[in-house]
Amino acid sequence: MFLSCTVLADEGFPGRDKYPDTPYITLNDFYQGYKNNEYVVVDARSHFEYKIIQIKGAINLPVNDDSFFIQVNELAQSTSKTLVFYCNGRRCMKSFKAAVKSKLHNILVFDAGIFEWSKAYPEESILLGESPVNPEQLISSSQLKEHFLPLKEFESLIKNAVLIDVRDLKERRGNGLFLLADKSAPLDDTRKLERYLNKAIAEDKTLLAYDQAGKQVRWLQYYIEKKGIKSYYFMAGGAKYYRYE
Repeated sequence: MFLSCTVLADEGFPGRDKYPDTPYITLNDFYQGYKNNEYVVVDARSHFEYKIIQIKGAINLPVNDDSFFIQVNELAQSTSKTLVFYCNGRRCMKSFKAAVKSKLHNILVFDAGIFEWSKAYPEESILLGESPVNPEQLISSSQLKEHFLPLKEFESLIKNAVLIDVRDLKERRGNGLFLLADKSAPLDDTRKLERYLNKAIAEDKTLLAYDQAGKQVRWLQYYIEKKGIKSYYFMAGGAKYYRYE
């Protein structure tokens, strides 16, 4: 088992080395147990990520929520089934962190993540409220990178654009970065997001958005594409990187 774990970690499962005491499950084994209704599946990501794409039947308990420990233990007490945590993919540690934070024993981590699952089993996945998932609608890293701009280019577009700061209120801590030109629209506030996306459409303007570290906008991109917005860009690096420039 030790040799097997080491080989797999070398193939791109760093969580298995970082959390050696946390049991994990492979894609095929997870699917077999899933089909046999052996597991309670827990999505450890944010509410917004869950809304974009999820394993069918999964329960969303974000590991970063203050109530996570209480909620996950209440869930465990309500069932005799094993809880399986998942997040985005091989290098996403939210599933492992959720397993550790839960302090439960009857748990497993599916660290291949939602994208490998949805590609292998599209009929057991939901993307933007629809199932089965069309793999062609999954946005690649290269498609995301096409919409990142460095700060100077990003700033040059602000005057004639709709600019939104999608960080949550804890990250934002007051005003945005661009002298009130940006509007606060946290990813979990669908009402605000809808308002500003519709504004960009109605006024035929470019949509600009930034987050804390350039990682969460990947989920916003699905929402933007679904709305049919063609002209949009994200600030490379996010607010964390450019805060003091």
